[in-house]
Amino acid sequence: MPFSKWTVVVVVTALLVTLSSVAARADSLPVLQVPMLAREPAIAGRVDASWHGAARIRLRYDFTNRRRAAHPPIAYVAQDAGGLDIAFVVTQHSPVIASTLSDGPGVFGDDNVQVSLNPQGVQGFSYQFIANARGARFQSSSENSAYTPHWQAASRITKTGYVVTMHVPFAIVRTGGSHLWKAQFQRFAVRSNVSDIWSYDPNATNAFDSLYAGTLDGVNPTGTHGAGSSRPAPRFQPYLLGIARSGAAGGSTSQIGLDMAVPITPTASFVGSFHPDYSNVETDQQTISPTAFPRQYQEVRPFFTQVGNAFNYTLGCQNCPQTLYTPAIPTFRQGYGVEGTQGPLTFAGFDAVGAQRSDLADVLNFAHSTTSGTEQVDLQRVTVNTPALLDNTSSINGGYFSAHGHWFAYANYARENGTFVTDPSQAHYGEIGAGVKTANTVFVLAHQFVGSQFNPVDGYVQQSDIGGYISYMQHTFHFSPSSKLLDLSVNFNDARFWNHLSQPAQSNAGDQVNVDFKNLWSVHLFQQSTFVLASDGEYLPFSVGNGAFVGYNLNSNYGKGLAYGEGPYYHGQAANWQLFDTMPIRRRLSFSLNLNENIYHSHLATEPSFREWLNSASFNWQFSRDASFSLGARRINGIDLPTSYFAPTFTPVFANNLSAAFHYLHGHNEFYLVYGDPNSLSTTPAVFFKWIFYAGAEKGT
Repeated sequence: MPFSKWTVVVVVTALLVTLSSVAARADSLPVLQVPMLAREPAIAGRVDASWHGAARIRLRYDFTNRRRAAHPPIAYVAQDAGGLDIAFVVTQHSPVIASTLSDGPGVFGDDNVQVSLNPQGVQGFSYQFIANARGARFQSSSENSAYTPHWQAASRITKTGYVVTMHVPFAIVRTGGSHLWKAQFQRFAVRSNVSDIWSYDPNATNAFDSLYAGTLDGVNPTGTHGAGSSRPAPRFQPYLLGIARSGAAGGSTSQIGLDMAVPITPTASFVGSFHPDYSNVETDQQTISPTAFPRQYQEVRPFFTQVGNAFNYTLGCQNCPQTLYTPAIPTFRQGYGVEGTQGPLTFAGFDAVGAQRSDLADVLNFAHSTTSGTEQVDLQRVTVNTPALLDNTSSINGGYFSAHGHWFAYANYARENGTFVTDPSQAHYGEIGAGVKTANTVFVLAHQFVGSQFNPVDGYVQQSDIGGYISYMQHTFHFSPSSKLLDLSVNFNDARFWNHLSQPAQSNAGDQVNVDFKNLWSVHLFQQSTFVLASDGEYLPFSVGNGAFVGYNLNSNYGKGLAYGEGPYYHGQAANWQLFDTMPIRRRLSFSLNLNENIYHSHLATEPSFREWLNSASFNWQFSRDASFSLGARRINGIDLPTSYFAPTFTPVFANNLSAAFHYLHGHNEFYLVYGDPNSLSTTPAVFFKWIFYAGAEKGT
């Protein structure tokens, strides 16, 4: 279906708005000479005399609305012999939102402040340190997706807002010996969805784009405490796991193992895993959301959270295959790898050795960024070797983004060979695309093909044997401070694919309008049409994308919403509705509820019509900064909706799951005490105890 005239009008209008908005440039990016204090200041949620001598800066720019901040927060920046010291003094007229007491990603649902650090400039690893108005912390890094070292934060809510003080040790970042760091300071307000930042340029496409971050000069001049030019400390991570269960459930057992990371240069490490434990009992990934394609799952295994971050780099990609999808790698006995950065290069390689199976992968990524633009080239190879099969997939991805013109172009290509490939001409993937991207607008037009035999054993492919085009456009409008509207976002998509026989293979077309109000309500209206060539050769609809969503306070930890969608699906009609709500019970206790239902009515007399439910509820108790307890119950019953990638069996599912988990992480010790397994359909009648000791460097470093 071609674009309607209204789609064309909106696209052209949005592009004109985009081009006009980037005509002016801000002043030159700020540079701050970081003062040295005689000793670490008090990290106590107040700026007292111990902070005398710290540099004082203002977060003057509202990045969300691209204008001057209404109430610019003040930040104080200094350093001592052991690390960076940062304090934020935030003034806001609305009540402070701070529901999270335990450290973790829940701080993003509160009013918070954040420091983003790039010790090697636009190259190397990046680090983020976030704290809310109660001092709860979270951190992340491109070094390791499980990055959880010890650093300090303390907060105090005041009559006019709140104060946060932080200390980030030099020993927990890999600097490569650099003393000139790129940095960004940010304050986020939940109610207004506003991000006030220190360093601003109208060409920036996100608040933490390192190209447009400010510069900290003279950081850690002595190179002490594990930073500077010296190598970071190694990490040895032995664990002890005990499982208590009945004989019918497999019997009680115990095991020990070791994960390790040993630096070989200031910015590269050898990574090892011996007799690893991948119980992953703390992560629930069950869902009944309607989809025509295979589901993707989050990787939480320690070996891959560190060595896997460098893979699958692309400058642009639209629903593209992944040549490395680590959840496809089964449990192995030992793993070896190397990962790191060197100048504009990021690299990694590993070998996961199992019972008569070896999964190997390596990658080299070159990315060069200046204020003019970014060039990127990525080379990757993934191999699976067993007595029964050999599979090898090689890929090259590259592209260019113009920082001034905001246009980009990219090309990706991958080829597979091995046991299952009988026709090499049908065992490759390619994509070429171009578009425009700013902070508020994205427009992409791409051509893609996936051969009928391109299906890497360690990869993820939505659908093979397709070729066609993809187009996508999204634009966000922001309103004045006096308006009742916060923002309005519109997006359009259209994609059409055919197989190698020139038959229709897949199509997607739709649009969506999101309206956010300043009273915290949000309304989304959407329509989506999806057709896919199913496993039985029929070209069938898989659409439940016509509907609406109403939500309240979605930026916070206590968001709630109701969604409904319907449309033609498989051989009939399907509908899906979902209700979710998280509410505080007491200061440290919250309750979450999630209700989902699928309804399917078939047009065929030989096929059943049915319903499917997934209902879940959980309590979360935040003991302290270091400890939390959760109790969850889930029930799935009914029949799974058909998908396009295998023939449906219409087998009823009745599964109940009860799980409880206590988690404690402090310093070099981490404990789990868990009953059940939320990743299983039904409760595993077992109690898991796991103790992990981090010798040397801390978790994820």
